[in-house]
Amino acid sequence: MKVYRWKSHVKSMVLTSNNDETHPISSDFDGKPKIDLWSPTKVETVSKKNFHDFPIYLSSKPVVSARVKKVIEPFVKDEVEFLPLLHEEINLYMINVTNVLDCVDWERSDVQTYKDGSLAGFNKLVFDFTKIPEGTYIFKFKERASTLVFVTELFKNLVESHKFKGLDFSEAYDSEFTEEKEQEQKQNYELALEEIERKKGEEFSYEEARERVDKGQAVASGKWKMQLDEKGRFWLGELTLDLTYQWIMPIYTPPILLGYLWHEVEKSEIK
Repeated sequence: MKVYRWKSHVKSMVLTSNNDETHPISSDFDGKPKIDLWSPTKVETVSKKNFHDFPIYLSSKPVVSARVKKVIEPFVKDEVEFLPLLHEEINLYMINVTNVLDCVDWERSDVQTYKDGSLAGFNKLVFDFTKIPEGTYIFKFKERASTLVFVTELFKNLVESHKFKGLDFSEAYDSEFTEEKEQEQKQNYELALEEIERKKGEEFSYEEARERVDKGQAVASGKWKMQLDEKGRFWLGELTLDLTYQWIMPIYTPPILLGYLWHEVEKSEIK
């Protein structure tokens, strides 16, 4: 079995709303039902982009188009609620995932904690797949039910068979990913970083790196990479353990990057 984090594609349209705190859209989506309190609420487009099947809502709550809802509803009706939205161009629904599982493998997960011992987050998340029932399409796990949504291979296959666009299935969790394979992946990652280091030429400051990026070059420093896309937009990439870059359009510069030395590299395809 494979599980994927619900993660919107960078080319998905972006939405926002101006609702006050009294509307359920402004509350936590922690697995509790909301349909009885819900009223259709207006959302607006912040950025149109290319994909409209799975728009990005700025608070990270899942949204789907009406045509996606029609296809997936028979399969997920016992796991989610579809909450209607009002948009001037497209019929949209927000998804409230009510299927909350106790399925974290605490032995293999690498957990961050606060000083009082409570959960702060995960450096590495591993699922206990025996606790994800066969036939599951979409779920949350109870310790992060208000923030994270996951789908299974069944959901991925359903989306891809209908050629819907807008979800990024790159962040995957695999029941066959044993501790031995995990160690091998880490070793390959370290070798990739060593190769980047070995091939670097002239090094320069962050300020000069940005100047070179603005002129069309790609630059790297360790696991980090900066470049423009075909439309001249700035992207920051982080090399992941599966040796692909995870790209974001940062709204500010992470301070840690300012002290790094950079060097020119080949440009990557931004997905």
